Amino acid sequence: MPHDAAKNPLLQVTSDEVGDWYDTFGEIYRLTLGESVHCGLWFPPDAPVPRNLDMAGMSSEAQDRYTDYLVSTLDPKPGQRVLDIGCGTGRTALRLAQQRDVQVTGLSVSKEQIAVASRLAEEHGLTGRLTFEVADAMRLPYEDESFDSAWFIESICHMDRAKALAEAWRVLKPGADLMVLESVVTEELTPSDIAIFETVFAANIPPTLPDFFGLVGKTGFHTLELKDLSANLAMTMNVMALGFYDRKAEFVERFGPEFVEGVIAGLPGIRDILVRKTRFFLAMLRKPVA
Repeated sequence: MPHDAAKNPLLQVTSDEVGDWYDTFGEIYRLTLGESVHCGLWFPPDAPVPRNLDMAGMSSEAQDRYTDYLVSTLDPKPGQRVLDIGCGTGRTALRLAQQRDVQVTGLSVSKEQIAVASRLAEEHGLTGRLTFEVADAMRLPYEDESFDSAWFIESICHMDRAKALAEAWRVLKPGADLMVLESVVTEELTPSDIAIFETVFAANIPPTLPDFFGLVGKTGFHTLELKDLSANLAMTMNVMALGFYDRKAEFVERFGPEFVEGVIAGLPGIRDILVRKTRFFLAMLRKPVA
């Protein structure tokens, strides 16, 4: 167990371990869910559920719909600087830059993800407004108050949440908004549950909702909005499980039988945790004007 875990039981993984995991296994997300490394919006909270979708196009459309919803919710203004903390392979940042006339900086601890994301910016001719860097969210290489908004899209689970929020606070301007997509536990986790977060997701244990907002308040952010997206995460993980089974032989060849069998053994537990022991939400936060 990493050194920090002795001080904080919620910390199970280090930045280096997260980077190594995504460098090695991150391709699984693309092969099972599509190009974006995040959840899909299957059930929009503010609009009717889309009809007449075939299964083949569902995942890709759901991810794009999810990204579009996040962009409209963050609502950055032309010319602003946006920080994508834990940007994955860069497709969410790309879609943001394509839809809004903003400067986007994405960062990840995975060298492989940043290589993919940088190629994406070049392919779409957006290197002037879209940049990607290998960096640690707990030690951001940016000046104080240098960004107009930021988001953690399903990435803060890989970090020391308190340090990541404090760094986001430091680099955001007064009045800037911060979006956080995060899971919280609603029931006590067993040792096997905890192991799933560490080995299958390379993630730290989710906090309780009061504990998370305790961190938010301690950092200084004000909460503007909270939306429950739990059904979307559960649906996404079900689709990922189907894709994993479909590509089992390929994954065994690429990642080895031990890893694949470990994931398959953990799938029932993952579903149980998502349905019965956690909730997944979007939180809009704001750094107040002094």
